[in-house]
Amino acid sequence: MIDAVLFDFDGVIRQWDEPDLWTFEAEAGIKPGTVFEAAFSTELHDPLTRGELTWAEWRNETERRLVTQHGESVRPVAKRFFEFEGRIDTEMVEILERLPSRLRVGLLTNNHDRFEEYLRRMGLDDRFDVVVNTHRIGIAKPDFGAYASATTQLGVEPKRCLFIDDLEANVAGGEAAGLICHLFRHPKGLIRRLEELGVVLADPHR
Repeated sequence: MIDAVLFDFDGVIRQWDEPDLWTFEAEAGIKPGTVFEAAFSTELHDPLTRGELTWAEWRNETERRLVTQHGESVRPVAKRFFEFEGRIDTEMVEILERLPSRLRVGLLTNNHDRFEEYLRRMGLDDRFDVVVNTHRIGIAKPDFGAYASATTQLGVEPKRCLFIDDLEANVAGGEAAGLICHLFRHPKGLIRRLEELGVVLADPHR
């Protein structure tokens, strides 16, 4: 039996599957994935998730590097990239709503200083008992401290907390921190994992 469920956000609750995300670069004569590769490079994205760069600084430095490599014509492409906010997976929101009330529910996300405002704007901030944004604590997954902070704030033992993430490195980090872990691929797989752990979701029609 578990006492808490700890969710990752991007790749689990929010998806980045808008078709334009990968086509508008080609339309501009730029290799698809160019902006993503620059923005999510280790030397830029890791400092963002540890609170060493703000979202604005991250965006501006990404654009500066892109312009240096590809010229001024890349600016409109970068602008469109950073305007994407992803898609909230309604199936995952339903799972959140159907979790038993006895469970503590947390969010552990490698994110930035605008994340909490986004969560409120999407009406999701009240779905979680605890939101741990690594930008605020200065340490990101898969480092041990990120998981320790989340379980401490949830008030649960790691061995009684299910952690859900779509990245193998983060799942491995969670396992090393003593959590029960699930590598997320789709909502149905998560439901099966919850059932294995004795978690019965509420009937969605009641």
